Amino acid sequence: MGSMDPLVSIVTVALNAASTVSDTIASVARQRTEFPVEHVLVDGGSKDGTRELIDRWAAESQLMRRVYEPDSGIYDAMNKGLWAARGEYVLFLNADDFLVSAGTLAAAMDGIDPGSQHSPALILGDAVMGEPGAVGFWRHRRVPRLLGQLRGWGLYPVHQGQFTKRRLLQAIGGFDARLRLAADTTQYYELERTLQPTTRLLRRDVSFMRAGGAANADMRAVGLGSLECFGHLSTHHGSLRAAAMVLVKTCQSLSEIRYGRCPHSRWFDAAADSTAAKAPPPYEQQANRRFSIKA
Repeated sequence: MGSMDPLVSIVTVALNAASTVSDTIASVARQRTEFPVEHVLVDGGSKDGTRELIDRWAAESQLMRRVYEPDSGIYDAMNKGLWAARGEYVLFLNADDFLVSAGTLAAAMDGIDPGSQHSPALILGDAVMGEPGAVGFWRHRRVPRLLGQLRGWGLYPVHQGQFTKRRLLQAIGGFDARLRLAADTTQYYELERTLQPTTRLLRRDVSFMRAGGAANADMRAVGLGSLECFGHLSTHHGSLRAAAMVLVKTCQSLSEIRYGRCPHSRWFDAAADSTAAKAPPPYEQQANRRFSIKA
């Protein structure tokens, strides 16, 4: 890892996300860190002004790299972002998600020695899913305490809180782009099965996920995602074990449901005002690039 290589790459894939992508970008741009960070934005052909918003942010922030080319779906787009990323760790943050505070990345990487073989392969935090500040049902997607110890039984981390060493993701080929809803979860199961990665649990929220993503849109989507997980798991563990793992996954998801005021807010609006006049941090000397990756 070179001295100016990013320690963390945030990968965001977007398609017609003009109403929310600025929140995602702002929450990354306002991070306070003493290490290099990059934000890779992948857009497969938005028609609603998403690219124009990304370009406007890119003109002001040298953190950003852009990948503008067609894709065959969300996981193909994530693979493009993964192969474009240069960071030691990669976090996937969707275009309707945001980091929960200005110190999120610094807290996640606290004590990490860049380039060290002794650093954990996965750094795992929690996430909240709902509508910021709304009263009603929401989900606190917490990493199970036994994750990393009780392997092969269906426990899984939330993808938007999962910092993974890039070389591991590339070693297993990234995401299975044939899937439509659950390739992030099956990717973790594949990491667990083949590489048995070392883990560090943060026990704190990393991201806020707005409700309504494709995999959680309704019960039909949840069911189809579970079927995709079962198909993947049964290949390696047999049908009975796969069914048990999907049951554990489902129970974990149900245990996340809460009722009350959904925590966290769009903190970066105030942060943007307070930091607008400050000089850019050292890592913003990185080149701002716009490029296309050939298949």
